[in-house]
Amino acid sequence: MSNQRYKVLLFMIAAIWGGGFPITKIALNYGASPNAILAVRFLSASALLFLYLCYKKEKIEKSEITLGLFTGSLLSVGFSLQTVGLSYTTASKNAFLTGTYVVLTPFFAWLFTRKMPRKQIYLSCFLSLTGIFLLSWSGENFSMQFGDILSLLCAIFYAIQISYMSARIGNKNPLHVNFFQMLSAGILTLIYNILLEEGSVFSFPENEVQFFSVAFLVIFNTLLAYSAQTVAQKYVESGLVCLILSTEILFGAFISFLFLGEILSFQSLLGGFLMFLSIFLAEFDWKKKK
Repeated sequence: MSNQRYKVLLFMIAAIWGGGFPITKIALNYGASPNAILAVRFLSASALLFLYLCYKKEKIEKSEITLGLFTGSLLSVGFSLQTVGLSYTTASKNAFLTGTYVVLTPFFAWLFTRKMPRKQIYLSCFLSLTGIFLLSWSGENFSMQFGDILSLLCAIFYAIQISYMSARIGNKNPLHVNFFQMLSAGILTLIYNILLEEGSVFSFPENEVQFFSVAFLVIFNTLLAYSAQTVAQKYVESGLVCLILSTEILFGAFISFLFLGEILSFQSLLGGFLMFLSIFLAEFDWKKKK
């Protein structure tokens, strides 16, 4: 598979994750607890990957185990910070502040690899962040509250997860790494559910809507999407990875418009245009034009 095909794969992942926004919202509206959803998603995905690995009977390296466990812990903390932060701030501020991982990722990538990202990556990241702002902002006055701080911390963990995975994946087997990543995230979100949500996961699912919505999230948004992302990160630089994946907000807005009847304003469309423009600038070969 060529480098361009891996970029298309990342766009497909972003579209799947975008579809996860309204589906998660439906599950929450029908009484599912946030960390219960996450625990079921990650543990179910790890169980399916375990069956696959048992069938393949491939040797698993220690470095694959440690990488997966570490990035999985980052993933679980990021998801939980985003979820808890949403309880203390507005959805639009949560989406925007979480989206700042786009501008943070290149700096962490430099920290882990000691390789300076291409200059246009920085410009593209800030342009993408502007697009995220337009997509998510609903006009409220900006002031930093407790939930906003949690949302920013979430962005930091997401940025570290993406950049560290890109820096360390190397020649490791992506599916081996992703199994331990899903397992680690699943165990930790299960603990969060027990401590913060009275172990509601043990009574899950409470209705058919919860079951089918989370089943979709397990198969598409977790098992397939994260496995594909881990593979793609072997071949695409971390700065471009985060730019492409950030379009999940755009896909989420469009899918919510189609299926939930949410409004797509001119501001949202402009934000989406800026996000795609940022990816074009990141991909444009300036040297050939000089």
